[in-house]
Amino acid sequence: MSKVQPGILADETQLARYLVFALKPASDPVAALQKLGSRIDGDRTVIGLGQSLLLALGKQIEGLKTFPVMAGPGFSIPATPATLWMWLRGDDRGELLHRTRELAQTLSDAFELERRLMRSNTAATVT
Repeated sequence: MSKVQPGILADETQLARYLVFALKPASDPVAALQKLGSRIDGDRTVIGLGQSLLLALGKQIEGLKTFPVMAGPGFSIPATPATLWMWLRGDDRGELLHRTRELAQTLSDAFELERRLMRSNTAATVT
């Protein structure tokens, strides 16, 4: 995987699916992440590594910190840290579904898919 993920600044796709993974207790994420590496292109599939995952790996990224809870008059922004986060970009719901299943299976030895959010240009649904 490249260190640059061009999908972050690329033009919007018709659909997007956001996946949040948790590390299974007493599991070693290294092998699962190595398998995942060949499936992430940084364009159609963008990943984010959470601080808890980096700590489990004994690694750090300079400047990485947990997002704080924020609130103001009439709004609140919760802190929702994830161990591993993915943004699947595409234009076909079926293809995104199949890609979700493939990625979840790839990571299944060490990670559990906790949440999915599907976004289209008109609506978002959480499952």
